[in-house]
Amino acid sequence: MQNRKRTLFYLVDGAHSEVLPELISQGLLPNIKRIIDEGTYRKATTCFPSTTGPAYLPFLTGHSPGTMGITGIRWFDKQEFKRTRWNKNAMRSYCGPEAAWFNTDMPADKPTLFELLGESYNLYNMITRSVPDEYDLGKKGKGLLYTRAHFWKRHHPVDHQGHQRIMEMLNSGKDFDFLFAVFPSVDWDSHYHHIRDPRTVEAYKIADNSLGEVRALLEQKGWWDDTLFIMTSDHGLTPTTQHLDLGEWMTNNGLKSVYYPTIWKSNPKSAVMISGNSFGSIHLLNHEGSHVLRENEILTCMGSTRLNSLIGEQAVDFALYRGNKDNTFVVHNAEGKAVVEADGKTFSYQPVSADVLKLGGAVKVSGHRAALEATFDSEYPDSLYQIYQLMQSRRAGDIVISARVGHDLRDFWEYPEHLGSHGSLHRSHIHVPLIYNQKNWNTHPARTADLFNSILKWKGITPKASEGESLY
Repeated sequence: MQNRKRTLFYLVDGAHSEVLPELISQGLLPNIKRIIDEGTYRKATTCFPSTTGPAYLPFLTGHSPGTMGITGIRWFDKQEFKRTRWNKNAMRSYCGPEAAWFNTDMPADKPTLFELLGESYNLYNMITRSVPDEYDLGKKGKGLLYTRAHFWKRHHPVDHQGHQRIMEMLNSGKDFDFLFAVFPSVDWDSHYHHIRDPRTVEAYKIADNSLGEVRALLEQKGWWDDTLFIMTSDHGLTPTTQHLDLGEWMTNNGLKSVYYPTIWKSNPKSAVMISGNSFGSIHLLNHEGSHVLRENEILTCMGSTRLNSLIGEQAVDFALYRGNKDNTFVVHNAEGKAVVEADGKTFSYQPVSADVLKLGGAVKVSGHRAALEATFDSEYPDSLYQIYQLMQSRRAGDIVISARVGHDLRDFWEYPEHLGSHGSLHRSHIHVPLIYNQKNWNTHPARTADLFNSILKWKGITPKASEGESLY
């Protein structure tokens, strides 16, 4: 009888591709080091925006946020908004009760690993479509636990309770095909303290201790040898010292903005949605029609002086918007512009008046995997493909702002104050650690979307078309 193939997936939300190896080298994460010694440690790229929720989509569905139409932890749909203000599909913030709509907001024809892998258990992940309540290990009491963690900054009890729920399930005699567990405290502590704060380090150690205990139990059951273990993250973070409130900036500069939580302003001229606090999407409303705007229309509605003033703000690394030609995208910073083009299977980058993405000059490659390889070690990894995938969705907005490291794009309404941010296209946010208990997999640059295909192959399932490729 063939042994059952299982996948145990630990998502350490916010685990940093530089901090995690530091802690391993210091001997603080012995169970993770044991996996690396037996298997593999490498970096991968997450998606743009590099933020919780949307960045879960690649490894759980094999698709990017632009494909899935979930372009941020907060998003806005100009078409639906202009159809009627009372349309519940006009905007979303998954940072509160609207998180319950995440599952129905996803396209129905894009299945998740939970729907493909048999007996699948979930812990603390908002993507729960088709997961029965008894298989959603963190659901009971999650609301109160998360509220206390947020306002009292007592994050570690969430991870401790999550681990206990996993152990209780395994000790009950239940088996699994797929167990997806989120450990959120590294992200929270990095936001509210620092990416290397002792409290953040302790959060890494909680995940490491959980791995040790769960592995020991699986070995006792005789299951470990047939278990694919994966640990990764959805994004990195960088310390934040200064805040620019993008919604207030738009309002103060004559384009009154709706943004969470002040979403019911009369006669708004724009909408601003912030994710991870280093990613912002601007939707201009001061025009006829409900279509997304291209460069010439943006210059008409925004005004070149106002646009240049925004791009000149210290907090803004660059702005991104659609060019006048289909599948061209303008990347614009204070020094000038560059153009990204995705023409069929060809991805190209051309500095016009500035090398905004710091690729050292023009780039032209065939295929999105070649685009990943050409940019993987750059300051903006996978930038050509990530810009393309995001801007396929109208919910990405007319203008996307990627914040400069050390700054973010939300101020007054962010309580407690964020001292760490993510969401941008910078490598500190896009590179994530990737660890698995296997050797001799492919060594080409990886995206987190590749995990979807790899897990299905491990289980012997041929996936439907996805944006990932198996790593072996």
